[in-house]
Amino acid sequence: MYKLLILLLIIGLVVMGCDPSKAKKSIKIGHPGDFSGPYSYYDSSVRNGASFAIDEINAAGGVLGMPLEFVAKDCRNDQGLGERLVEELIRDGAVYIIGTTGDPILAQGTVSCKAGVPISTGDGTAPTLVGDMGKCAFQICMSDNIQGALAAEYAFNQGYRTAYMVYSTETPYTNNLPIYFQKAFEKLGGKVLGYELYCIESGDYTAQVTKLANLSTKPDFIFTPMFLPDTPVFMRQLRTAGLNYPVISTDGNHDESLIKAGKAVEGLIFTTHGYPSNGNKVDKLWQSYKAKTGNYPVNIAFAVGYDEIYYLKQTVESVGSAKPEKIIEGLSKVSIFDGVLGTYTMDPKTHRTKKPVTIIGVKDGAFVFVGQFYPDYVPDI
Repeated sequence: MYKLLILLLIIGLVVMGCDPSKAKKSIKIGHPGDFSGPYSYYDSSVRNGASFAIDEINAAGGVLGMPLEFVAKDCRNDQGLGERLVEELIRDGAVYIIGTTGDPILAQGTVSCKAGVPISTGDGTAPTLVGDMGKCAFQICMSDNIQGALAAEYAFNQGYRTAYMVYSTETPYTNNLPIYFQKAFEKLGGKVLGYELYCIESGDYTAQVTKLANLSTKPDFIFTPMFLPDTPVFMRQLRTAGLNYPVISTDGNHDESLIKAGKAVEGLIFTTHGYPSNGNKVDKLWQSYKAKTGNYPVNIAFAVGYDEIYYLKQTVESVGSAKPEKIIEGLSKVSIFDGVLGTYTMDPKTHRTKKPVTIIGVKDGAFVFVGQFYPDYVPDI
């Protein structure tokens, strides 16, 4: 009797067009990001951008006739949990992983590559990540050696010839960006007069400011990879001390909270992924998101996640398969991808994309678009 009921149920589903054997498969994408810890500012926006792109793609018919399925789980910037979540996602069928911007990224990459599943660095810009993670790893977003080089080129084009650096050795981002900047600046003919170290989230930069105030040879400007919430504190103390050096920084400052620091951050220039300006592609994405949700995206990492999904879509369609090994093969071969943040070109040897970097500044209490470029010279990592 029980078997008969099951048979009748299956026949009924088939009659209604719901044959279980012909159910559409999905292409599962996993994102074990930091959604509640120190990197949630980045990963939450990457998640939201990816989700928005997936909704658009599925509404248009999916990829290769299959819907995209997005599973985001909070790794809370915990190493062990970050590894376990990648294992779970792959076990449950994920064919692609968007890695966290947080500390577990290398561990996540090791797990993913061991399983033969492609993983990206998410919003992680350190160019050393892909080499440390393995052959299945890719960096879709811009790389620090590119933004460091562009900062140097911009400074030199402003007529600056001497720099002083304020940086931290605590993370690859804050330690290596000054290295890339210095290589590019000196190749152009500039000179770094010296440097001062700081501790991330120390909340007090009096020692660094005092050192800058007492320099016997004054630099033309200061370069620092300092990011929020440190930058406003440093800038206030710098200006309070009467030091009006131009300051050039990097993408860790791209958030509206920077503007709240007021006059202290006026004139600050920094590199970033992109910026919504004058009806460009980023602006159109911002307007589209607002029309749907009533709000603009929180920060530019939204566009990073959005572009990555469309980059993946183009890859899967180009190889005609959503199998992990085919995606890895395809990611290396996508030579041109036109995203909202610019035109991406994947380097098949390094697994890092080459894409233009945007420069914005603070003027009259608001962000202003300065330009988008690719530097003439990019130092090796």
